[in-house]
Amino acid sequence: MHQTENLNPIEASLNKLFSTIDALSSKIDELNERVDFIGSFVGLESGEGESAEKVEPPGQLAGLSLENLNKILPPKDANAIRAYFLRVLSLFRRYIKSIVVFGSSKTKSGMTTTSDIDIAFIVDDTDIQRFTLEQLRERLFTKMAEIGRDFSEKIHAQAYPLSEFWGSIIKPNPVILTLLRDGMAVYDTGFFLPIQLLYRTGNIVPTIETINGNLENSEGLIMLAENVLTTKLSLDLYNSVVAAGQALIMEYGYLPPVPKEVPKELMAIAVEKEKVLTAQDVAKVEDVIKWFKKIDHGETKSISGKEFDEKLVETKEAVEKIAKVVEGLREKAGVPKPIIEKDLLKKTNSDVDNKYIQKTE
Repeated sequence: MHQTENLNPIEASLNKLFSTIDALSSKIDELNERVDFIGSFVGLESGEGESAEKVEPPGQLAGLSLENLNKILPPKDANAIRAYFLRVLSLFRRYIKSIVVFGSSKTKSGMTTTSDIDIAFIVDDTDIQRFTLEQLRERLFTKMAEIGRDFSEKIHAQAYPLSEFWGSIIKPNPVILTLLRDGMAVYDTGFFLPIQLLYRTGNIVPTIETINGNLENSEGLIMLAENVLTTKLSLDLYNSVVAAGQALIMEYGYLPPVPKEVPKELMAIAVEKEKVLTAQDVAKVEDVIKWFKKIDHGETKSISGKEFDEKLVETKEAVEKIAKVVEGLREKAGVPKPIIEKDLLKKTNSDVDNKYIQKTE
């Protein structure tokens, strides 16, 4: 009895080891089956002798087309993409309808050794209820990109939910049409290839609604551009002269005035008392402020590029003059000059933008 008890832990360990070996063996068999499955699809032949051409089997038989990957990609990239597809399919095969290589990697147009390899995954979202379409698209994009980083930095994957893809066929979307025109299905479940055939035979045409939608988008973009010019850019110039004026006033030890009082305070302090600015300098600050106020209050509906350029010149001249005055005061007082982080100013993120925007009181 004593000997049996001593042997049980060893037997348990051996059993656990054998179970692990069995599990690994099963995985190896599964991978071998995949490799055999993939390698077996070398295409069908049409014609005879030297004139015979390889034809991709339709539908599910398209499998992973190793031969075509090798035709459009260098061997190293083809191997990386093949391994990437295997990983994705091992995780999401039941959801993947098609995998399509497109863009310069397929057409060779403008392709270099560092060009991205564009890949589209069409994913069945019809039984996914937990996420909105936008959430699903974002999650798919993140996951495909995350997996892709394990294989190649060139991989640029896009995931298209099936319902969205169908919508882009019904109302043709230029991106999806590009996919149909130039894309090569390297894995398909009988979904992409028939649609691609419809496109190539002229059976997918733009609808009146699509044309109207494009025109509406065009008008909307013009309005957006005009709004940016009249509102956002004019606000930037307004905030620029206000901030510079307030900085000079504070340099003399005064509290910063509200924006509309900046010209008055500059005139009293910087022109009349300290004589470091001219009336013309302050007039430029006041002109930009009044110009923006008319836009902000709706009195001015739109501005021309020429008008904006003129105000931009005025703003630059006023701000540069004020900055030089502050630098001179610092130098005279023997204290460090203002440090302006120009690299930070070049950033376009919202945190930096908001730092320099004041409320238009």
